[in-house]
Amino acid sequence: MEEAEYHAMAALEARHWWYRSLHQRVLERLAREAGRQRRGLEVFDAGCGTGGLLRALQRQPWVAAASGCDIHPLALAYAASHQLAVHHCAVEALADEPRRFDVVLSMDVLYHRQVQPPAAMAAMATLLRPGGLLLLNAAAMPCLERQHDRRVMGGRRFLPLDLRRLAERAGLVVEQLGYWNSWLTPLLWLQARLEGWRGGHEGGGHRDGHRGAPRRSDLQLPPPWLNRALQGLLALEHRSMNRLALPWGSSLLLSARKPPAPAPMGSPDPATA
Repeated sequence: MEEAEYHAMAALEARHWWYRSLHQRVLERLAREAGRQRRGLEVFDAGCGTGGLLRALQRQPWVAAASGCDIHPLALAYAASHQLAVHHCAVEALADEPRRFDVVLSMDVLYHRQVQPPAAMAAMATLLRPGGLLLLNAAAMPCLERQHDRRVMGGRRFLPLDLRRLAERAGLVVEQLGYWNSWLTPLLWLQARLEGWRGGHEGGGHRDGHRGAPRRSDLQLPPPWLNRALQGLLALEHRSMNRLALPWGSSLLLSARKPPAPAPMGSPDPATA
């Protein structure tokens, strides 16, 4: 990912409507998981970027510990500047980590061009304790690929069956899988079509109209009224999903669980005890 994208992420992640909506979904799901386990969760963010989600997690009373990893030095520098427990590690190498966690998060990591999704999914599954939860967000629908995807080194967009197969092949049991940001998807589809009609790839791929000048990130904070309106729209979508869920969306959110450890031989059967 271009350095401009990391600078933009670090500056806007706590305020931008899309990030705030994603983080709210994650926090709500993990709060339910903490209630289920009746204790504080140990959470690992695989590919934590500049650390915005980890900072949000640290403020939650039901989080016992939150840590993460990334491979980009600039992302790690931003995260470390907030005293977050992060280290340099590729997601495919997480199986070598000595600790195991209640929850592993993966926010738009499988989307990255340099990530190998089967190996990354298998490594994240290994990082979970038996009965642990993987919560994964992924860019969805190949037809929505835009110039922004290329600037952030997006290598692929997923359909639900793609993610389900990856999770199941890693030994996980899918509990929930669905699109979100559905109501804005038609506008994103139109943007992708307009970019294609205007010539698709830009000259040089990462430059603006001035020769050699770095291109400014597409990630911009809209005017406050629009930022609030878009966040409110996604909050309304989230509350309405059971009644108005649509078969499309710019993102997919996967919740999958590692099966519990088998009972030791000779343990009594609860059904007959």
